[in-house]
Order: sequence, then structure tokens, then C-alpha cells
Amino acid sequence: MNATPFPTRLWFMDWHGRVLSHDPIRDDFSQAPFEPGIHPGLSAQLPVPLHLPCSVALEKRVSMPRPLPRFEMQAAPNGLVCFQVEDKGTYLKSARFPQGGEVVATSPQIAQWEYFLPMSENFLRGLSALLVPQAATLTNPQTGEAFSVIQLHSGFIGEINGKRLSLVKNTSAIEQLGSLAAGQTADISFQEEDQDTPLIIRVQRPG
Repeated sequence: MNATPFPTRLWFMDWHGRVLSHDPIRDDFSQAPFEPGIHPGLSAQLPVPLHLPCSVALEKRVSMPRPLPRFEMQAAPNGLVCFQVEDKGTYLKSARFPQGGEVVATSPQIAQWEYFLPMSENFLRGLSALLVPQAATLTNPQTGEAFSVIQLHSGFIGEINGKRLSLVKNTSAIEQLGSLAAGQTADISFQEEDQDTPLIIRVQRPG
């Protein structure tokens, strides 16, 4: 039986490990680093599970008058999404350069920089906990070894103790972590890149 879609607030990470945001000074798209505990400046409320393609209007956290393009959100490889400007056919792209970066809605084709990872509220909480040592204690349940905080890399990859984890393949695990209440402990299975055996991390939330 298919799950019934439920309206859910989503935010979006770009290929470079940054988040799709909004610059209120320019009143335009921007990219920002992922900041634990902070909601990015752009989001969309959509029925989840997603049924793509679908029309989407990105919403600014800080209300400003300039209208943003309306997009058709389309499925991209490996569980990612892309945004095509309705009635124009161009795509949203988040690019990085040595001097910084930019987000534009004029890309004529889909490549890596046009891909985005949808992030739920629990995903934001879970990834925040993996980035902040005080937010959760991470250990190997078999050895008691402490795991380091996660490091974000391009291509939607996180690294913990030298172990590479796809954020896309581990969305459910990260959301499970984000749903843990204060004082709870859980053993969560992560899928390590190029490994068949899951990586089990014991997560204990303070409280």
C-alpha cells in the first residue's frame, strides 16, 4: 500500500554541501553553508512522499517583494531533484567558484550543479546532531569507539572516521536520528559507500 502524501516543509542542499537560501539584501537566490539548528532561507511545502514532476513555489523565510520563478520539480538520478523554470525550460543551478558562488535559474541543461537533495525537518535535526559534538554522543556499539562529527563533501557525501556515507542513501537513518528525543539512545544503521555491511552507530541524545 502506498503511503498517503502529507504536506511537509522541505529545504534543499546543493551539490557542494551548501543549502539553497535567500539573500534579503539582494532579494535573490543565494547559497549558504549548512548551519546546525538554523533553517535555510528558502523552502517549499510539498506532499511527501513526492510525486514528481510537480509544480513548486519556493518560499522565502524573510518576506521580500521580488517574485521568484515558479518551478517544476523533477526527479534526478539517485533520489535527487532538479528545478526547471516553468514556461522557460531552463534549470536552477548552484555553482561554486574560487571567489565564491552563485545561484541562477538560467542553466540550459542538467549536470551535477543542477541537482538538489530535499531535506525534511528531521533530516535537518539529524544532520545538525552529526555536526555538533554536544548534540549527540556517537559510538561504535561493539567497541565503544567514539565517532567523529560528520564532514560534508561535494556530491552529497558525508565522512565519519574516514568512512564515506551518501547523504541520499542514508536519508532515513539521518531522519531517524533527528527524531530522537532528549535522553534517548538508538543504534542506527548507516550505509557506507562501497561496503555491503552496514555501519552501526549508537546515538545518545543528551538530556
